[in-house]
Amino acid sequence: RVLYVDIDIHHGDGVEEAFYTTDRVMTVSFHKFGDYFPGTGDIRDVGTGKGKYYSLNVPLDDGIDDESYQFLFKPIMEKVMEMFRPGAVVLQCGADSLSGDRLGCFNLSIKGHADCVKYMRSFNVPLLLLGGGGYTIRNVARCWCYE
Repeated sequence: RVLYVDIDIHHGDGVEEAFYTTDRVMTVSFHKFGDYFPGTGDIRDVGTGKGKYYSLNVPLDDGIDDESYQFLFKPIMEKVMEMFRPGAVVLQCGADSLSGDRLGCFNLSIKGHADCVKYMRSFNVPLLLLGGGGYTIRNVARCWCYE
């Protein structure tokens, strides 16, 4: 069983759609919601058939900061890890959630972003980190080097 976690500012719609009907892969997406591309990822979108309740969407508002993000991220991910018990985790680390990204609208610091990675490492489950969005190249490079 694989857990896919997306901390990119955009909803992880493609991966969610690919696994929407299976219980072998769980997807969790923390993303900007509303009038923002791709416009998907409602909290009520939870999967279907065998995949029902194996998709979790955490829609967020503009301007979320490190403290507020961690207030949501840690307890949600703790419960997901406890209940789903994955054999591996894929963490999509899009840097467009950083403050100052030219397309993003969150206020995460590089440390706040890295705290998500650090927290997921603490579960001692094989972890694959993937890049993702990020439209201010200096921020992307700094973020991924820091992590």
